[in-house]
Amino acid sequence: MIHVDITGRHINVTPAIREFTMEKLSKLERLLDGPLEAHVVLGIEKHRHVAEIQVKSRNGIFTGHHVTEDLYASIGDVADKLERQAVKHKEKLHAHKHRRGHRQPEIAAVIAANAAAEVAVDAEPEPPAPRGVGRGRFCSKPMTLEDAVIQLDLGEVPLVMFEQAESGRAAAISRTADGDLYFVEFPDS
Repeated sequence: MIHVDITGRHINVTPAIREFTMEKLSKLERLLDGPLEAHVVLGIEKHRHVAEIQVKSRNGIFTGHHVTEDLYASIGDVADKLERQAVKHKEKLHAHKHRRGHRQPEIAAVIAANAAAEVAVDAEPEPPAPRGVGRGRFCSKPMTLEDAVIQLDLGEVPLVMFEQAESGRAAAISRTADGDLYFVEFPDS
């Protein structure tokens, strides 16, 4: 539902102007979720027809201002500006939510695989001692598993070693040849 307050400066707001404004703002109601509150200021100064609209929703405040020689064109142009703002804001929110939630299933799968590997390690005999194949740096800054995955994806290194923020234990994460994540947690010394 949209609540519209229309103010006229040096102009009488006719029912036709009110209906046209409501029609143009109804598109915004479909784009933005929840109730909307709009304040419209229409004015005439010499030959200039001014339309200012401010729309408040639970997602934010959108404002627009336009001046032409036709009042209906000014209202339409401002409504189009507000629609573009709302679409851009909605896409930004959707992209942010998508990016944030993208890693959660992958990290949960790594944690589950790590728990299964711990059970399997207890049942198997001691593996041979690992051999050194290279040198690297250890990131002593505590970070979460999600942060380590982001570092792995951003960096040019195949392995990220880090201190877990939750437990303070050393851990490492890398990608296998098929793109899966491989997580190792080192026991306390």
